[in-house]
Amino acid sequence: MRPLLITVGSRGDVQPYLALARGLLAAGHRPLLAAPRRFAPLAAADGVEFAPLNDEMLALRDKAQGQGVRAAITAARSVKPLLRRLLDDQAALTACQADVVVYHPKSLGGPHLAEKLGVPALAGLLLPLYLPTAAFPSPILPVRVPRALNRASWRVSSAVEAPYRGTVRDWRAGALGLPGTFRPVADLVEEGGVLHAWSPHLLLAPADWPAHAHPTGFWATPAPGDWTPPEPLARFLDAGDPPIYVGFGSSHSGAPEALTATVLEAVRMTGRRAILATGWGALRAGSEPDGVLVIEEAPHEWLLPRMAVAVHHGGIGTVAAALRAGVPQVVRPFLGDQPFWAERLHRLGVAIVPVGGRLSPGRLAAAIEAAATLTRAAQAVAAEVRAEDGVVAAVARITSTDGTRP
Repeated sequence: MRPLLITVGSRGDVQPYLALARGLLAAGHRPLLAAPRRFAPLAAADGVEFAPLNDEMLALRDKAQGQGVRAAITAARSVKPLLRRLLDDQAALTACQADVVVYHPKSLGGPHLAEKLGVPALAGLLLPLYLPTAAFPSPILPVRVPRALNRASWRVSSAVEAPYRGTVRDWRAGALGLPGTFRPVADLVEEGGVLHAWSPHLLLAPADWPAHAHPTGFWATPAPGDWTPPEPLARFLDAGDPPIYVGFGSSHSGAPEALTATVLEAVRMTGRRAILATGWGALRAGSEPDGVLVIEEAPHEWLLPRMAVAVHHGGIGTVAAALRAGVPQVVRPFLGDQPFWAERLHRLGVAIVPVGGRLSPGRLAAAIEAAATLTRAAQAVAAEVRAEDGVVAAVARITSTDGTRP
């Protein structure tokens, strides 16, 4: 088969699709991965054919993060022309042969490309987003609602699309030559099919979802066997007990210096060693005390099994890696689906109660010590999660008879 995989967003949105492309390649298929151009080296390292997409929206987000309300408003005004250029890059993919399109909803263009090509479309979802359920509210809902409103809360996903409907409608007609109508992504997902890329140990499919919506397991990238850590990292790990990992990925508090100072003081209070990952700027490197190493990033699948506790933002990519590593977790969620996953981890017994509100050194230090008592539970869950192979399950689903059902 010739599957076309389309994803847009940060590394956490791209890495699972790269893992899926690797699995398809290993199964004898010829996947084409379309993603922001900055991720081309990752695909090249795995021998995955890559189509670069415009990544100006990522650059704009990088620039606006932590710069205040005025910068955020200015960035928002620039989004529509950048989105059109991203969609135009996707339109060029219609020149490629494809048997099925697997798309991240952030791409916006995925199901429309499948319509143009006349092939099945599957939404590859890293979180529950478009299939309503009465079992829990939409994970991206910013407020709690009564249980009776759980199903109704899922309409928020369609509301998020509202600012872009005109752009997508015009692009459909102008670039793809399709009828200039707009259908919510929720309707397209229900019609075309879905791949839910998380572990059923973390979140089971609710009883009111169809069988084909049951989660496949995480689309995980194996620990890189040929990855060599930088000498300072290797030396630090060899110099003492397993440290705490602290990293907040692409989330941003708006005050990285203050957050870093809080983390460093909490680490000092625990008496433990720590590795701080600056990621996309949530933490800042500076003058670190002994027993603390600051890095930009390292492969989670390699690094987290070597940690005593993982402190993070609750992004699903980090959640998956920490679960597989068997490391207990402290989650300080910032936005979006992060509080949802933080609560799921706590219910699973591998993380403490999510740390919300104002983060003080004392609260964080106490959270780290409480999480350290969950090591045995985290290791037991890890054994179950590692026994799954979400990529193999997804490949089987993609290559099934009609491309949409198991």
